[in-house]
Amino acid sequence: MFRHFFEELGSFLIELFRKEEFWVILFIAGVGGALIILPLLRLDWIIYLILKIWWLWVFLIIFPIFESLWLFWRQAIFKKDTKFILLEIRVPREVTQTPQAMEQLLRSIHSLRNAPGDIREKYWDGEVTRWFALEMVSFGGEVRFFIRTYGKYRNLVEAAFFSYYPDVEIMLVDDYTEKFPKDIPEMSERGLEIWGTEMLLKTKEAFPIKTYPNFEEETVGDRKINLDPISVFLEVLGKIKKEEIVGIQILIAPAAPDWAKKFESVMQELQEPETMELSGGDEETGGREIPIPRTPGKTDILEAVEQNLTKPAFDSLIRFIYLSPKEIFYDSFARRGLVGAFNQYAATNLNSFRSNYHTATRTQIWNWPHIFPKSRNIFRKQRLLHNYLRRELPPETAMGRIITSYLLNWNFASRRFLMNIEGLATLFHPPTSIVLTAPHIKRVESRKIGPPAGLSIFGEEGEIEKYQ
Repeated sequence: MFRHFFEELGSFLIELFRKEEFWVILFIAGVGGALIILPLLRLDWIIYLILKIWWLWVFLIIFPIFESLWLFWRQAIFKKDTKFILLEIRVPREVTQTPQAMEQLLRSIHSLRNAPGDIREKYWDGEVTRWFALEMVSFGGEVRFFIRTYGKYRNLVEAAFFSYYPDVEIMLVDDYTEKFPKDIPEMSERGLEIWGTEMLLKTKEAFPIKTYPNFEEETVGDRKINLDPISVFLEVLGKIKKEEIVGIQILIAPAAPDWAKKFESVMQELQEPETMELSGGDEETGGREIPIPRTPGKTDILEAVEQNLTKPAFDSLIRFIYLSPKEIFYDSFARRGLVGAFNQYAATNLNSFRSNYHTATRTQIWNWPHIFPKSRNIFRKQRLLHNYLRRELPPETAMGRIITSYLLNWNFASRRFLMNIEGLATLFHPPTSIVLTAPHIKRVESRKIGPPAGLSIFGEEGEIEKYQ
């Protein structure tokens, strides 16, 4: 009983301290109290009071630092103990499902969300929301699809795929990154060069990108079918040379169900009626504001944002790397070709992608802090390679970011953003049958089916048990 009481009390205090209103009220109360009391005290009394409660000032400074360090340590242990597996998605010869099937699949994956439920799980177990990795990788022009998941989720993830893509094959495979160089010195020894970056949204996450329902339609026979936006990536990934490798990595962690509350102010601003001030006239009508109807464009924006916020979302991070022998390395391919492929998702009145320049492996003397550009470039390459190999998300605490920083490469540049299942399904899904992928993807040649129900099985009971 007492344990339950203290757990509830601790949860209440944690939630209270998280609220910005609490700290604002506390600050106002403290300043107000000081303004009332301090004028009544002499200077020596004030100094005496400050010295007497020195422990309070130390606590207010040290405790947040200690909490941040503690959480980083416990969360690092939790992540290390989480065993991930890599599954390859082998695409069948014909995929008739639209990206909407992938959207529903992501909805199923979102239901696997875990989060710390009490003080013990947060501060001792260090529990964090487990994340998934959706990957498109081109090995010399041959494009393969992967999903990395928590090992215990394997059956659930496979069941989700087979529910919406019954003809795909899901295979447990070795991690292809084990063949990559582990660091920059090894990469140099092997005569390789790397380029990469991470992608960000240009504006607030409440505004959606251009998603699959909004792509133009194409007439095929007697029916219309949506163009598949993934075809641009397949063409770009299929153009690399045999010795080159390009990997696109989308890390997703299910966000809280109430993620849309963060953008209530955005919705209120969009829903606010527009007015126009009347000028001239008599005293009664002059200077009066009257409502005016919204323009069709602004109405479309409001509807798009409302629709975006109604669907489950993931905390997302997009990064990619381009690995190539130095003799044929061409950074403009990745810097312009791959980044340019994300431009197709731009909705000029809503949202679009941009490169996170502070993580890109391109540094110039005119970029801040304007010193040691070559050294900074090496650090960026090392961090990007390390994060890609380990599917690393940025630390969740400030002290965690500081500890994992270097003098010329602070770990504050990598950032996650919220994206709903419709947007993620647009970015990653098995190519539909309309996409011409024969030279780029090895498809499953024949469909595998299970044995018919009621099939007779002969043998001793012990022999039958071996196959159950």
